[in-house]
Amino acid sequence: MSRAGLTLDNLPAQVREALGQTRALKALPQGMTSSVALVETDGGARVVKRARGALFAGWLKKEYRALQALAGSPLPTPAPYAFVSMPAGIVPEAWLVMAHLPGRPLADALHDAPSPSRRAALLRAFGQTLATLHATPAPDDIPHPAPSWVEFMLEEAAENLEHFNVDGTAELLGQLRAHWQAGALPPVAPCLIHGDYTLDNVLVDAERVTGVIDWAGCAVGDPRYDLALATRAEDDAFSGSQRAADLEAFFAGYGSRLHLDDLNFFVNLYEFF
Repeated sequence: MSRAGLTLDNLPAQVREALGQTRALKALPQGMTSSVALVETDGGARVVKRARGALFAGWLKKEYRALQALAGSPLPTPAPYAFVSMPAGIVPEAWLVMAHLPGRPLADALHDAPSPSRRAALLRAFGQTLATLHATPAPDDIPHPAPSWVEFMLEEAAENLEHFNVDGTAELLGQLRAHWQAGALPPVAPCLIHGDYTLDNVLVDAERVTGVIDWAGCAVGDPRYDLALATRAEDDAFSGSQRAADLEAFFAGYGSRLHLDDLNFFVNLYEFF
């Protein structure tokens, strides 16, 4: 079933039960690893997310558990309503039903070429929201990888490289392992992290952050991973002649500035996820 093929009629029975009385469904462009749709129900707007394949279905289950754990936090997360894992077949499949958050992706807002002052305000809010996230005490149910988050991620990277189609290479993974084992990465205190804090996963309305989505990578981990993904060069932000000003605005919101050289390790690690 393609993203365009998501309709009210072909939703699984368990998903329809979680939604209740439905009125309309609209496919959304969000979701690089899943199909996403907005469903109007008698109880309000809901988002339905479907993932296929062992890797992506597993990520969707992790996202559901993270949303459950963060439901009482001050963070703008969507309320989770149901997770459905379909019977194992040729291709594993999972579904997540959650609340719809207002706003649109920050990437879209920046693509509209806002004025310099509004652009700076958006990126300050982007940084401030991440600072709030990193300062939020991690609930007990959030994964706390041992002996360290980086070591756990390197092992996950190796698994993904062996079993799935990823952008990273064996050579790159070897370089990352050598860098870590040599102690070349300065230690930092672990904290609650998002794990995929990008322009596409932060929703804004005007100059206010209204939501943060896609929480599959949430863990107690290294905050530099979030910072690296937030500030990596994109088509509409943190690149070219605008990079210096964008970084200044972002870190003004975040409240502190780390050495960007340390972030390259984490940008490269992301190639395996």
